[in-house]
Amino acid sequence: MLAYHSIMSHEYYHPVNSENSWILQEEVFYEQMKYLYENGFTSLSSSQLIDFLFNDGEIPKKSIVITFDDGYLDNYLFAAPIMRQFGFVGMVFLITGNLSETIPDMTAYPTQFMSAKEIARSTDVFEYGSHTHAMHYAADGKPPLMWESIENIRADIRQSFNAPLTFTTGFAYPHGKFSNNAIAALKEEGVRFAFTTQGGYVLRDTNPFLLPRFSVKSDWTMEMFIDIVNHK
Repeated sequence: MLAYHSIMSHEYYHPVNSENSWILQEEVFYEQMKYLYENGFTSLSSSQLIDFLFNDGEIPKKSIVITFDDGYLDNYLFAAPIMRQFGFVGMVFLITGNLSETIPDMTAYPTQFMSAKEIARSTDVFEYGSHTHAMHYAADGKPPLMWESIENIRADIRQSFNAPLTFTTGFAYPHGKFSNNAIAALKEEGVRFAFTTQGGYVLRDTNPFLLPRFSVKSDWTMEMFIDIVNHK
């Protein structure tokens, strides 16, 4: 499981974003996807992941799940064309309260979010799930999913489901943080699996509400990437 945030072209990456470890250069992302393609990896959809977790479904030996958190415009502009070129699919987890109401213009800073137009135009590559509607923040260092009531978390999740999501069975915890209340709320809203940001590999017996992901950062070397995807 790989977790990305922003993918930017050289034009927007330098100089303002070059020190942000959550933002990858387009060329770096391209080389990573090229490696996966040339080495026989298969990207999984949400339904394939559910089938693997709950129904003993068979998946290719070299399977990988490619995810993006937040719903940045650059995912559509720069990541989607590369993934489309190599025949990969991925999941984008949207902060639905941040979706742009109009078609946004790309800027280096502040980061722009997608609108419904970009979502509709990229469903051949991306599935869109929830990253909450308005609970992607921290109070005294703790995200709301760590301390809010089940009722309030459920209300936020239901609101996020009103956005143009393409699946409501998957979820990504903001900042990777969660609580028993958060897990209970997701279950009650029909969510089947949820991603943390804890690095690790998903096995058949992995708790589906505590799925690990490796957060891909700009300080990764290509050797590190290769070792991670090959379980070394």
